[in-house]
Amino acid sequence: MGKMRSFYGLLSLLTLITGIGIYLLFRDKNTIVLFSWIPKPEFIRTTLIPLKPSIFSNVFRYNLPDMLWFISAILLFRCIWFYKFKEQTVYIICFYGIGLIFEISQLSEKFPGTFDWLDLMFLCIGAFAEGLLYKKFIERRFV
Repeated sequence: MGKMRSFYGLLSLLTLITGIGIYLLFRDKNTIVLFSWIPKPEFIRTTLIPLKPSIFSNVFRYNLPDMLWFISAILLFRCIWFYKFKEQTVYIICFYGIGLIFEISQLSEKFPGTFDWLDLMFLCIGAFAEGLLYKKFIERRFV
């Protein structure tokens, strides 16, 4: 069970790094809100890998990183509260709510970012897939 907990921690880190990598390698840095607040390091200015415009490249560039970050946080919660299933569930449900509020609040011009239904859909798909895998492979074995 300790190996499984470590696996969750490692998987959380890998999904976070993958999301950040996609963001830095394939996105136009001029549209990233973070870089309007802090100066861009020199190596980030030249890292863009252009993709031909298509539905798949847009999903890869814009929606997949958000989903990976969302899943990364869920996996981190599962790792931290691995042996405490009730606490784990409470934190994850609260995080679902925070993610939903964060995305919907982007409809307001007072909140940074652009609202996208696909972002919301991919967050839900990622959370649903992670939840199914958790139920099938972890919860049934350890609860």
